[in-house]
Amino acid sequence: MGAYICQISERDWLVSREIGVYGNREGSEREGKVLLFKEIRRGEGIIQSIVEDLVGMKKGDIVFFHVLKEEKESTVNGVYRCREEPFYNESEIWESAPQPLVYPYRFCFEPHPEYVQLCRYDANIPVSEFYRAVENRKIRSILTLEREVRGAAHAVKTITREDAKGIIRLLYRGFHIHHDRNPVNFEPIQMRMVPLRGFIRRIGEIEFAIKALVAYELGSKNPRLINYIPACKGLEYDFLIETFVGQTMRKPLDLLCIANKEPRLITTIEAKTDRAQTYDLIQALKYQEIFKLRNIDKGSLSYEYSICLLAKRFERELMEYSSVRNMVLPNEEIILLKYIPTHDKKDATFAIEALPERFVAPLLGNYVKITVNDPLSQISSNVEKYYNIFQKERSLPGVTIKLVSENENKIIIEKKYEKDGKELSVGRMLVYQVHGKCSLKDFTAFMNCVYEEANRAQGDFMNTEPLIVAEAYENLVGIFIEKYNKYETSAQRQRVSAYVL
Repeated sequence: MGAYICQISERDWLVSREIGVYGNREGSEREGKVLLFKEIRRGEGIIQSIVEDLVGMKKGDIVFFHVLKEEKESTVNGVYRCREEPFYNESEIWESAPQPLVYPYRFCFEPHPEYVQLCRYDANIPVSEFYRAVENRKIRSILTLEREVRGAAHAVKTITREDAKGIIRLLYRGFHIHHDRNPVNFEPIQMRMVPLRGFIRRIGEIEFAIKALVAYELGSKNPRLINYIPACKGLEYDFLIETFVGQTMRKPLDLLCIANKEPRLITTIEAKTDRAQTYDLIQALKYQEIFKLRNIDKGSLSYEYSICLLAKRFERELMEYSSVRNMVLPNEEIILLKYIPTHDKKDATFAIEALPERFVAPLLGNYVKITVNDPLSQISSNVEKYYNIFQKERSLPGVTIKLVSENENKIIIEKKYEKDGKELSVGRMLVYQVHGKCSLKDFTAFMNCVYEEANRAQGDFMNTEPLIVAEAYENLVGIFIEKYNKYETSAQRQRVSAYVL
């Protein structure tokens, strides 16, 4: 069961709430002229974006409506449920639609049987109250109710079931103020239904088309896809379509899957029309980091993450890096999922892309030589030696460092800013030593420490500078360090400083 918020004008809502039908547009009106999407240059992409928003909806899914009002504050109304899966029908229903717009991408709905009275008196909450809940992080799976201009028509937005419960609580809380005095006369109509699944087309040519197919498969819980998605495989899950994970990201994440059990498994899905590149992985990592910072509560580290890149083919560099990264960070898996269009580009098959076993050797001379054989014990005796041993510049005036913790192979140093007799932590340094040659197993243990420090800082990888020392490094370790520093510093992560004795 999923949950949706659908945008609709007040005039159309007065009709829809009585007949139980919602429709999405097939064109737009500009300067008094009607332009059908099929008649404009990028129209097919817009049509596929409409299909993507709706096609994953299933009978029984929870539905709310964002009612746009001209003279009063807009509202969120509910609680309804989908009574028929989305379909296509061109019969005229809404008078507000200028000809030839008939809003043919539709689904039928009815008052949710558990909340009939809310629907009977059209319970609602003002959007200002809705956004207050968003700002207070009571609602997290959606940032805005507005349409975003991106060559798409996203009037339908997915939310998590947890957030749906939050909206229901708000509707009950404000019912004594926000409802109609006269009951709604609900008389559902029936009509000819052509399933919307048949309108997915040009897979492999239009990005929204393959995303529409993925949305349909996720809604259908089809094993041919969900068995490749860690957050979905054998689990109950929510999936979010074209969602904004943070205020700083002005491009929506393609799809996000969230398992409804502890630990909460999160899989980010980024779909490409043709080839996926390393840049696409870094973009997905950025989404992941922002999702962490916005959604992890203080004291809660119950999320596990994975990334699925969906494409027809993959850049060699991306395949090599994904392979070695999965070895070093097995708990943050990258899945390269290949799709092949079938049935005249109206369907596709899915399969995991085989990752390479051979890698290009790392560049030589990337490791800084130090002359102290026992750097950890030297720093333990005097933390100020950190700067000289690792050839680091001293911090700005007012910044001091102190030893926080130490053991046989790890030291944590904290940087503090002192002013007016008060101290403020401005970050940490993690110094890790491997005695001998650093193997992939050794380096994985080091990266686990990096993740522990990030978790301690509520998922913030920028809070700690990671530094490792060894006599030498295995080839795969060198490859990972080189590529990690090349790519993941763009995804809000500190670079790894590697030293040799």
